Amino acid sequence: MSGGSTLADSIPSELEATDSERATALLNRGTDFYQQGNYLGAATNYAAAAALSPEDETTHFNLASALVRLGRSAEAKVAYLEALKLFPDYPEAHNNLGNLLAGEDKLAEAAEHIGTAIKLTPDSASAQNNMGIVLMRLGKIKEAIQHFTEAVRLMPDYLEAHCNLGNAFIGQGRLAEATAEFEAALKVKADFEPARRGLARVAQARQPGPLVPNSPVPLP
Repeated sequence: MSGGSTLADSIPSELEATDSERATALLNRGTDFYQQGNYLGAATNYAAAAALSPEDETTHFNLASALVRLGRSAEAKVAYLEALKLFPDYPEAHNNLGNLLAGEDKLAEAAEHIGTAIKLTPDSASAQNNMGIVLMRLGKIKEAIQHFTEAVRLMPDYLEAHCNLGNAFIGQGRLAEATAEFEAALKVKADFEPARRGLARVAQARQPGPLVPNSPVPLP
């Protein structure tokens, strides 16, 4: 049959495809796996795409994100650094790398990367929340409150930031304000356990004795 083309005619074969085309196909397949929760499949395809297209910062970033989900933090850090080597002003890579460094208790380095992310994208609620967490761990509660406050201003339904702000207020003895933040989170999600624990800490703070230990709530 002549006079037309079929779908198969428009798709290059494996032999005909360029490295760029194969890398794009692998990147797309990796994203499909990631969205399905198959992080090992995602990482495998992203790594193959990065091998074919090593100058693509997005591929390295995606690979790092999948590796984080797999708990392979050291490899993820390498991939984030490669993305930043290719694109130094990559705010999401700075923010995520900062989280990894904070997890290693490298708080000064974490603050530097997250601070860069905020300079590049000051409207990032995630980066504002993450900076607040790092500052809390450094004992800088007043500065942390400023960042948590900005996070909830940017994203009023940001459950984790409301709870982090509430916990910071408890640290300053501002119990009414803390209560308001935990209640704001519960209005969004009635069974949000960190907010329930926060209200319990407020109640305990009104009584003599030590407070229940608390940990900041990062972005999932």
